Amino acid sequence: MPTLTLHDDLTVPVPRATAWASLHDLPLLAQALGEAHGAEASLTAQPDPAGYRLTLPGFEGHVQLLDVERPSRLRFRFDGHGATTGAVQGQVQCRLELLGDERTLLHWSVVLQTEQQPTGLKLRSITALKRQLQALEKVVRQHHASHLPVPVPPVRKPWPQRLLDWYLGWFAGMFNGTLYPLPKPKPPRDTAPK
Repeated sequence: MPTLTLHDDLTVPVPRATAWASLHDLPLLAQALGEAHGAEASLTAQPDPAGYRLTLPGFEGHVQLLDVERPSRLRFRFDGHGATTGAVQGQVQCRLELLGDERTLLHWSVVLQTEQQPTGLKLRSITALKRQLQALEKVVRQHHASHLPVPVPPVRKPWPQRLLDWYLGWFAGMFNGTLYPLPKPKPPRDTAPK
């Protein structure tokens, strides 16, 4: 079975305890799924204590919480069937890192195996994960209002400015000795006869 590994990060403007509680809040997670995948997406609890039924457009499956290290890590597995991928199984791990009193970094790692690997599966999976994490951040912000501003990605410099910055850094390195440092002096040889 083809294997696909995905990684992504999400920063939410809430304390780690709130982020942890949000990851166990079934209505919040179901709302995030609906925002990312449309009205067809759903997440419902199953009779077993840590099991959920997951329905997405083109996928139906079961999610089982495997273990938790409160409040820093949780791991779960999923299996199901996709319209274009056939049988799908995998694991997801989320690590929660504190970035201050009011900010938490969620690092997501997904490993999945599919029976069939249609063209563009990796790109579609990366896009779906990114869309899902953006929806999760939006829903967490709605449920847990924050005074922190929405993070803005840094503006990329135009390529002529980047080229000029690189050239000036290289030119300065030539003259201050950091580009090609001088060789270390060799220790003196002992020329005395033995």
